[in-house]
Amino acid sequence: MSKTSSRIVQIIESQKGFFTPKDILASLLFAKTKNKKSKKSNKPSHTDIQKTADSIHNAIATLYHCGFLLKQKARFKVNHPFIFTGTFIHNKKGDGIVYFNDTEVHIYREDTNHARNKDIVEVKIVDIRRGTLLGIVTTIVSRNKQMFFARCLKPYGKFNILQLLDVPGNIQVITNEKIKPGMLAIVTVKNTFISNYAECTINTVIADEEQHDVERIVLKHSLPGAHPEYPHLHAIENYVKPRELASRTDYRQLLTVTIDGETAKDFDDAISLEYRRGTYTLYVHIADVSAYVYSNDDIDKEAYARGTSYYLGNTVIPMLPERLSNDLCSLKAGTDRLTLSVMIQFDEQGQYKKHHISRGIINVDRRLTYTGAQEIIHSSKRTPIKTMLMHAKDLSDKLKKLRLAHGRVDLNLADAEMIFDIDASITDIAFATRLDSHRIIEECMLSANEVVSRLLREKNIPALYRIHEPIAEEKFVALTNFLKTLGITLHQEENIGLALQKVIDSVSQKEYEQVVNFIVLKSFMQAYYGSKPLGHFGLGFKDYTHFTSPIRRYPDLIVHRCIKSLIDALPPPYLPDELETIGLQSSKLERVAQSAERDLAKLKACRLMYDKIGQQFEGIISGVTRFGFYVSLLDKPIEGMVPLKFLTDDYYLVNEDEYTVIGRRLGRRFRLGDTINVKLAGVDIDLMRIDFEVV
Repeated sequence: MSKTSSRIVQIIESQKGFFTPKDILASLLFAKTKNKKSKKSNKPSHTDIQKTADSIHNAIATLYHCGFLLKQKARFKVNHPFIFTGTFIHNKKGDGIVYFNDTEVHIYREDTNHARNKDIVEVKIVDIRRGTLLGIVTTIVSRNKQMFFARCLKPYGKFNILQLLDVPGNIQVITNEKIKPGMLAIVTVKNTFISNYAECTINTVIADEEQHDVERIVLKHSLPGAHPEYPHLHAIENYVKPRELASRTDYRQLLTVTIDGETAKDFDDAISLEYRRGTYTLYVHIADVSAYVYSNDDIDKEAYARGTSYYLGNTVIPMLPERLSNDLCSLKAGTDRLTLSVMIQFDEQGQYKKHHISRGIINVDRRLTYTGAQEIIHSSKRTPIKTMLMHAKDLSDKLKKLRLAHGRVDLNLADAEMIFDIDASITDIAFATRLDSHRIIEECMLSANEVVSRLLREKNIPALYRIHEPIAEEKFVALTNFLKTLGITLHQEENIGLALQKVIDSVSQKEYEQVVNFIVLKSFMQAYYGSKPLGHFGLGFKDYTHFTSPIRRYPDLIVHRCIKSLIDALPPPYLPDELETIGLQSSKLERVAQSAERDLAKLKACRLMYDKIGQQFEGIISGVTRFGFYVSLLDKPIEGMVPLKFLTDDYYLVNEDEYTVIGRRLGRRFRLGDTINVKLAGVDIDLMRIDFEVV
């Protein structure tokens, strides 16, 4: 660190009252003169004084801008101690940052004091360089976590060195316990040190690594464990009490089905549909979770802390205890269940006519899977369920057509489906097939969410909305430039959604269809939960909320309570500020869930590809970074990287703005969307990384 700049910070911090830049300059020059031992002239040059004065002005300006100083005319005063507490964020190089308000404070690796990612730390400001605050970690206030997966690297005298997995900063720890190099273990890191390594104890040495993949992801993302016990749940009867019928509409006479995945257990939505004289009457029945989970009770607090259910391959970490999610609230076939039901009528063209929302009671006639429902739709046998599903398909087709005409962007991105054997080992990762039955449920749920959102807005009931803001101008420009490289023109129409849909339709069935769809998705703003009805750009809806999945999403439970207050003519249950807090928490936890799901997919892809090193694959360039480019395989939803260092026939330059990598001498070009043949060069399960090289 520069002695002058760090000394400036020290002098500013020591000021007891108001000061000016000249006061700091005088203190600094006096200190320098006092410390000179040479008999030669102590008088600094005019140039040195001016440089020091500039440094002082820059330091004061930075500290004032960040909130550490107050200003009164031309004088300043320390407003906040130069020590503060925050969350430590580690990077791959080992350096870190901690935010003071919205200001980034940089901490060099040697000044981290063994802090790990997301630890709460006390930081002292010690220097300012080019407008950047530099700090040192003085105290670890609390550890984010102490349990990690770790790989044994090597012996170290009578000890063993292990590498922590899934944490930035390249952290190694030490133990005196026996473990062979190469073995994987779960360890607890202590706050004691040996030879400057944090000491750890080994909890478990893992033999069958794949069986612990989910546990590894849970630890990496600090996902919740088992629910605590809720004794009162065991006392709730499995049947609906007769007194419940007094306040509920009885829908048990309606033909009602659930349509879900093959392995689903938490059935939170069911549908009924009648078609008479050109009118479709759709009933969307949603599990009445709020009849069992009361605001601010123990289950509600736990659900708020979890925010969502976490779906990790063939494992589910439920938001609600299983007694609710898989039993009392689950809309099981042949069982009376409590619901909030939305009745919506549409005309022959699919135009909205009217709606009604009520507490309900249903009894599902049949639990269908998506594939089972699809088979019924295409069967020749006429049954009441087939008739209902055919009407539902007709309605969903009409609704989709209308919504596309209003600016909905219908991305064609195939989901990845993991396939496991009976031992829960991965056997394949495939593109999931999108069926008519998927589209039926999607359009029905969108309809219910839109109606509920519009009603809450029109009645001025404070509620939680699902918000997706329009694409930002700079993102639109970048997307336009990328599409030009493929010879595609994106017109900036008044309805941007319509323009985007034209692009998506134009690349249908082309090799780069998935890439274009993915880049369009990346151009979108991130959807979030908030208290203002700002609409949903991607769906083309003025009104949108999440209402249909209260078993697995906390915001839906909040919306149920808001709707019930309207039904019962009671005061709204939440204030806007409360809803904003809930929205922020729910949005954050949704992103955690998405990251965890992506990480498990990457880990399982590594498992699947591990024994295929040297094999060749056909792929498409799906991303370009300054380190190389990503390749997605054409026959499987698996992605890996071609690092620049693997391109040895030339010196390659990356142009991220144009999504290209070009050889400087020979002019060989790799462009986003190009098909390419690659060979699997390496798989690193610890880093969850797949490397390809160009054939």
